[in-house]
Amino acid sequence: MLYIVESVSQIPPIAESIGVISVPLDLPVWLTIALTVGAAAGSTERALRLRYHWLLDAAGN
Repeated sequence: MLYIVESVSQIPPIAESIGVISVPLDLPVWLTIALTVGAAAGSTERALRLRYHWLLDAAGN
């Protein structure tokens, strides 16, 4: 995700308005892939369950 933000911030109109963002961390490729797959699996599981959880859903009440 951070790498996408860094790439998008290098587009000239965006770089002029907010500046160029550089990622302070240099994660290995295997860790980046593992975190991406974990986030996708977690969000998919959460979306498919559609069950109420007091901690996750309490902000809407």
